[in-house]
Amino acid sequence: MYHIRKFREDDIYDVFRIAFENLTERYSLDLIRDIYHAWPDGFFVAELVDVVGFIAGSKYGKNARILMLAVDEPYRGKGVGTALLNRFLLSCKSEGIETVSLEVRVNNYSAIRFYTNRGFQIVSRVENYYSNGDPAYIMWRMI
Repeated sequence: MYHIRKFREDDIYDVFRIAFENLTERYSLDLIRDIYHAWPDGFFVAELVDVVGFIAGSKYGKNARILMLAVDEPYRGKGVGTALLNRFLLSCKSEGIETVSLEVRVNNYSAIRFYTNRGFQIVSRVENYYSNGDPAYIMWRMI
C-alpha cells in the first residue's frame, strides 16, 4: 500500500524520472527544486517502496495552481492520483486558499475526465500553450 507524504529533497531524482516518463513537457531538476522551495507545503509524493507519483503546485494569495501531477503507469487507476490531489487540496484549505486551477492539454481526455470527476470545470482555452504548440484548457474549482 502507498502513502502520501511531503516531498523531501532526496526525492528529486524519483520525481524527475516520473515527470520525464509520464509528462510530455520537460522539466529540469532545477525547476523542480524551485517549485519545491517556492511552496514546500504544496509538493507531495506517493510512496510504495519507491516514489510512484507526485503533485506539485504554487500559490498566489487565495489561489493555488497545480503545476504537475504524475503517477507511474502501473499505479494509475488505483487511487494514487486521487490521494495526491486530496492531500494537495487539504494543504490548500489549511492555508486559506479558496480556488485551485490547472492547465491540461485539450486532447488529454483521461486527465480532463479525472479532474472533472473531482470538481474541476473547464473555464477557458489557451491556444499554443505547450512547447509543441498544443492548446490547453484552464480548469478551475473552489475548495
